[in-house]
Amino acid sequence: MKQRVVLVLALFITRGMLASTVTVDGVAAHVNDAVITVGEVKEAISPLIPQLRQVYAGAELEGKVKEIYGEALDDLINAKLIMKAYEADTKINKEGVDKYVEKKVGDFIQDRFGGDRQEFLKALREEHMPMEEWRRRMRERIIVGMMRSREVEGKVVISPRDVVQIYSQNPAHYQREEQVSLRVLLIHGSTNETERSVREASAKAAREKAAGGRDFADLARQLSEDGKADKGGDWGWMESRDLRPELAVAVKGLKTNAVSEIIRMDGDFYLIKLEGRRDAGPIPFEEIRSSIEKELRRKEIRRLTTVWMEQLKKDAYIQIVEAPGA
Repeated sequence: MKQRVVLVLALFITRGMLASTVTVDGVAAHVNDAVITVGEVKEAISPLIPQLRQVYAGAELEGKVKEIYGEALDDLINAKLIMKAYEADTKINKEGVDKYVEKKVGDFIQDRFGGDRQEFLKALREEHMPMEEWRRRMRERIIVGMMRSREVEGKVVISPRDVVQIYSQNPAHYQREEQVSLRVLLIHGSTNETERSVREASAKAAREKAAGGRDFADLARQLSEDGKADKGGDWGWMESRDLRPELAVAVKGLKTNAVSEIIRMDGDFYLIKLEGRRDAGPIPFEEIRSSIEKELRRKEIRRLTTVWMEQLKKDAYIQIVEAPGA
């Protein structure tokens, strides 16, 4: 089953596209001399439908399904346009690309099936996927990725001046609330009075050891019943306002590297060590620089992709059939 899942994942052309036999139950769009079937679009959106049904129902669900249907169809149309541009580009070494595709197919069979081609073909049969269709999809996915890299991603240039300008012009956007870095040791209570007393005594003993210089992370690994115990109780950095009121009050009065008194909450016993505190205020540029660069890059990729697709559509024949209902 795992191999089958990995196999179908390798066929993704657009986000979430499942690799099962295409149900040719109607035409979704004509793109030049190619056809996109409704079945292909349904494959692309099928992983998202259960998630949508958990949130929406009725007419709202139908509207959301049509929305993602349209987005998936756009992706498939773009892929066909990109393939057409690839075939028309005489500067590309297509023989070299085909050799690269064959290498990737071989690498996939080696990595996922130990090089056993018969097992690979068996998995294809179980998915009712003809080998040539699988190879076509794999080839298209690789070529579309290559073309996007060359025509869009390779042309993105984000200058340091742009990053500084965004940061300086949007000071309110780059502010943070007070943050604290915590380690937590949790010992659950009990409805049984005797057992509860034993557990409370264990928490007190842990607190005394921590106050006496024992490594808090080691104590948490040994004693804590929190989900982060294997990480020494490390909760990492978080905003103070996100803490439960009982914990927030305890943290507020702590100095860095100090350990709290026992905090009783919901019948359980908590110890907290404050590892660090960041005051509210502007986020330093060096901390946010990479995030700004990534966001600017994402925006530029979207812009260049839109420009590129508009150029490809100018000389293309595209006929979209109305999306089916939910």
